[in-house]
Amino acid sequence: MQAWLHLSSPAPADGDWSLTWWRADGEAVQGGLEQAARDLARLDLTLLLPAEAASHHTIEVPARSGRWLRQAIHSALEERLLDDLDALLLARGPLLQRRHCRLFVVRRDWLRQVLARLARHGLVPGRIHIDADCLPGEGALALRCAGRWLIGGGAPLRLALSDQARADLEARLPDALEWRDEAPWPLLAEGSRSAIDLRQDEFARDSGRRLPWRTLALLAALGLAAQLGLNIGQRLLLEQRADALAQANLAAWQQRYPDQDRVVDLARQVRARMQQAGQPHLGLAHSLDSLARLWKSSGGVIAQVGRLDYQAGEGWTLRVRAPAFADLERLREGLVRQGLIVLSDSAVRDPDGVSARLQIKD
Repeated sequence: MQAWLHLSSPAPADGDWSLTWWRADGEAVQGGLEQAARDLARLDLTLLLPAEAASHHTIEVPARSGRWLRQAIHSALEERLLDDLDALLLARGPLLQRRHCRLFVVRRDWLRQVLARLARHGLVPGRIHIDADCLPGEGALALRCAGRWLIGGGAPLRLALSDQARADLEARLPDALEWRDEAPWPLLAEGSRSAIDLRQDEFARDSGRRLPWRTLALLAALGLAAQLGLNIGQRLLLEQRADALAQANLAAWQQRYPDQDRVVDLARQVRARMQQAGQPHLGLAHSLDSLARLWKSSGGVIAQVGRLDYQAGEGWTLRVRAPAFADLERLREGLVRQGLIVLSDSAVRDPDGVSARLQIKD
C-alpha cells in the first residue's frame, strides 16, 4: 500500500520534526517519528520535504547538450548559487523543448542526515519530492499547507510563503493564481506522481536485488552468442563488399580494354598493359584493386559506396553512406593509417543515416 510522509518546516536534520502522514485510503495523521515508523512500516513510502529546504530554478541549456548536460547545468547555476556545487544535489526534471530544464537544489549533507534518521526508524522512502512541486493541475495554484502557502501547479514558481510574505509579495505573484484553503494532503498525493524526484545521483535508490548465478551465466552466454553472430555477420558482409568491389574492378578493366576477353590475373595483366604502353603508373584497374584491399583493411564494411569516380592526377572521389558520422570518421582514419591522403566534405544527415564525399588523392 502506498503512503506519504510530509516533513514540515522548519526541519533541521537533528531537530524535532513535525510530521504528517497518510495512506492512500486513510486520513492524515500528525505526530512524531516513532509513531510514524509504527504506522508506516513496510509500506511503499513517498517523502515530501518542505519547499524551504530547497531552491527552485528554471534554466536554459544549449541545444543538443547530450552527455555534456551536467556541465551545462553547472555553468548556468554558477552565478546564481554561492555554495560549492559539489556540496549540492541538483535534482532536475526532463528537458522541455530540448533546452529548458527545471531543477531543485538541496544541500547534500542535510538530505543525507534526514534519510539516515528515517532509516534508523525503518523508514526508507522510494521517492522524495518537494511539497510545493506536488501541486497538481495546469493552472497556477496556491495551497494552504502546514501553516503557510505553497505556490506551484502551472505557475513557474515553486516556493512556500508565510502569511506576511504573501502580503508583501502578492503584487509580484502570478495574476491568475488560485488560492485554495482546504485539506492539502489528497492534492499533494495526486501531484507527487509528476513531481521531480530527488532520488538522483548518490541518492538514487538501489533495488538491492541480485540476480541468481544461473541467470548471470545465461546472460553471459547470450552475450557471447550475440557477439559471435555479429562477428560472423560482419565478416560475411565484408567479404561480400570485397567481392562486389573486385567485380567492379573487372568490369572497369573490360570496359576500357574490350580486346582482353580473358582475365586470369588482373593485377599482372594491368602491369603488363601499362608496361606495353610505356606508362609509369599502374593504371586504373590496379589502382582499383589496391583501393579495394585498403578499403577492406580499414573497416569499409561499415560504409556503403553510392558513387565512385576517378580523375587522373586527382585520384578517387567516393560518395559514402554510413549509420553515423563517427563511422565515416573511423573509416577515414583507417585509410589515412594505410598511407592514403583522404579528404572529407559535403557531409549530410538524412533519415537513413549520414553520407559524405571522400577524396582519395593519387
